[in-house]
Amino acid sequence: MSTDFNAVLSHFDILGDFILAERYGSGHINDTYMVIFNQAGHPVRYILQRINTNVFKDPVSLMDNISRVLAHSKEKLSGLKDATRRALTLVKTLDGKMYYQDAEGSCWRVYLFIERARTYDVLESANYAYQAAKAFGSFQSLLADIPGERLHETIPNFHNTPSRLADFDKALAADVCGRAASAKAEIEFVQKWRSIAPVLLDLQAKGEIPERITHNDTKINNVMLDDESGEAICVIDLDTIMPGISLYDFGDLVRTSTSPAAEDEKNLDKVYARMEMFEALAKGFLEGAGGCLTPKEIEMMPFSGMLITFEIGVRFITDYLEGDKYFKVKREGHNLDRCRTQFKLVQSLKDQEAEMNKIMERLTK
Repeated sequence: MSTDFNAVLSHFDILGDFILAERYGSGHINDTYMVIFNQAGHPVRYILQRINTNVFKDPVSLMDNISRVLAHSKEKLSGLKDATRRALTLVKTLDGKMYYQDAEGSCWRVYLFIERARTYDVLESANYAYQAAKAFGSFQSLLADIPGERLHETIPNFHNTPSRLADFDKALAADVCGRAASAKAEIEFVQKWRSIAPVLLDLQAKGEIPERITHNDTKINNVMLDDESGEAICVIDLDTIMPGISLYDFGDLVRTSTSPAAEDEKNLDKVYARMEMFEALAKGFLEGAGGCLTPKEIEMMPFSGMLITFEIGVRFITDYLEGDKYFKVKREGHNLDRCRTQFKLVQSLKDQEAEMNKIMERLTK
């Protein structure tokens, strides 16, 4: 179905004349467009997004989270150089709302376009890892004192590893596609490692680690780097912001940045954890957090990479057993291949746990 972009954008407080809209970025959830307006003879760019309400079923709560986080960020960043490039800026609708819902029920939002910065889909160096981790650590510090009520959970139990294991158990028992026989080694791996699932939640329940506002999707391409300096300038893709544990964010950085292989690499010899990348991530995250992390959070940083990587592997094998209902697949056994890379990385991290602990000791002296 074609979209009348001019009609959608006419509901937002944007000056000038609409010129064009075109697909933008590499995201797989929302529909994202770069749009251009002619403002007094000068082209000005914006980001337009249609929120995927199949994934985010409560866009009102989602946008309430984002608007609160951005308002607090703007207040904290006020006075800094390039403050308007260091946090996303929502453009309101003509009636003062943060999003527009059209007659078909689609929900749209607009951000200012952050110029002279870009994202990277491939981790090209340890410095990129450091910059991304520093940005996400700063994100933790920035939001540590946000006032008001607890944020909404946009996806309940998103990083609840025991809940993910329960889903796996149900899928394995049902085996609706008859695929369990082809995943015996991976099923055995889950059973061997399942005891780690509640560790972080148990620590939180005992008050040893705090609840924080977490990003929950800390891939390197969710940080924009300045074109000239290479400095991390802005954290983006805020839909999964919600209450969580800081170690979820660091763990996902480890999962997505330490291995040189693709997430669906078939040759598992290419899958391993690079300690130089782990050190860059840990250094950046600690520096960015600026002392807001507790000693227990810091202690558990190496473990968090193993836990989150295990959790995502469990999600992949669960989807494989259920018939590939959640993650998009491009080939037979795609989710099983993804699961295998995650479990290989878990084992690589475990094998180098002593080295990770030594790195943390060096960084925290």
